[in-house]
Amino acid sequence: MASKYAPLTEWLQKCGQDTVRLTFSELDEIISIPLSAYKDRPAWANSKASGSPFQKGWLNAGYVVSAIDMKAGWVKFFKGEPQQRGTPSITNTFSGHLDEDGLAAAIQKGYDCYDEIRRDPNHRYLSWEHCHKVFRQHKEDPDSIDTDTLCLHLAWYLASWGMLRNSFLMQKDYRMHAALVDLLFEPEWDDLWDVTAERLAKEETCIKIMMLCARITETYLASGSDGTPTDTILTKILLGTIACVPAYDRYFKIAIGSIGAAPQQFSARSLSALGTAYIERREAFETLRKYCSTDGFEYPAAKIIDMCFFEYGLTVAKNP
Repeated sequence: MASKYAPLTEWLQKCGQDTVRLTFSELDEIISIPLSAYKDRPAWANSKASGSPFQKGWLNAGYVVSAIDMKAGWVKFFKGEPQQRGTPSITNTFSGHLDEDGLAAAIQKGYDCYDEIRRDPNHRYLSWEHCHKVFRQHKEDPDSIDTDTLCLHLAWYLASWGMLRNSFLMQKDYRMHAALVDLLFEPEWDDLWDVTAERLAKEETCIKIMMLCARITETYLASGSDGTPTDTILTKILLGTIACVPAYDRYFKIAIGSIGAAPQQFSARSLSALGTAYIERREAFETLRKYCSTDGFEYPAAKIIDMCFFEYGLTVAKNP
C-alpha cells in the first residue's frame, strides 16, 4: 500500500529545485502533516534507517530537511543525502582544502567570460550590468528614476538569466518586484551594497545577508506570491541589485564544491568562506576585477566570484 506521504515524494521529485521552502500550510496542501510534526522537532529528522513514513516522504525523493522554524511554521528541503545521525542537517563537499589548479582555472574562466561579453554589444550577460548600474544610480540619486523602471530592469535581468522557468515569477508581471525595490533601499541594508571581500568574510555581514533574504521572502509572500523564492532566485536578485552575494545556482555550486572553496548550500558559512578565499588570493581576484572594471563602472567582488565559479562549474558539468 502506498504511503499517505507519497504525494510529497512525487511533488519534490517533480519540482526540479535544489532547495524548496514551504510553509506548513503549503505543505499541508500536499499531504496531511502529522500532529507530532507541529510540536516535536525530531519528527523532522533525516533518518533513513529508522525514519517514519512521514520522514520517508522527503527522503525517498532524495531530499533532506535543511532548516525548520517550528514557531513560524515553515520548513526548507535541500536535495542531498542525510547524515547518519542527528536532526535536520545537510552534507556538502566542503573540506577547507582549496584545489589551487581548479581555482586558477576558474579565474581564467572569468577572463574568458568577460572577453566574450565584450565581443557582443547585446550579450544577455550584459543585463546584469544594466540592472546593477540603474540600481546604483537610483541609490545615489533617489529622485532620478521611478520604481517602475527599476522593476523592469530587474524583471528583464532575471528573465535573461532563466529565472522565470519553474518559478512563481512566471505567472506575475514586472510590478511584482515593487515592494522588493522599496525594501532594498531601506537604510538598514546600506552597508551591503557592493560589499567588499573583507566584509563578506565577516560573520556579522553574512548573517545580515541571510536576514535580508528572509525579508525578501516575506515581501514576495505579502505581495501575493504563489510560492517562495528559491535560494537561486534570492541570490540572483541580490547579485543584480545590491551585489552582495554571488548567485547560488547549479553550476556555481558544482564549482565551489569541486574546488573546495566553500560549502555548496547557500548559507552565512558559505558566504564567509568565499570572502576568505577571495582575500587569500587577493592579487589574482583583484587583477581580474580591475580588468572587468571599465568606463567608470566597477565590478564588485560578488560579481567576480559569481562569474569565475559559474563558468568553471558550467565547464565541469559539460565535461565530468
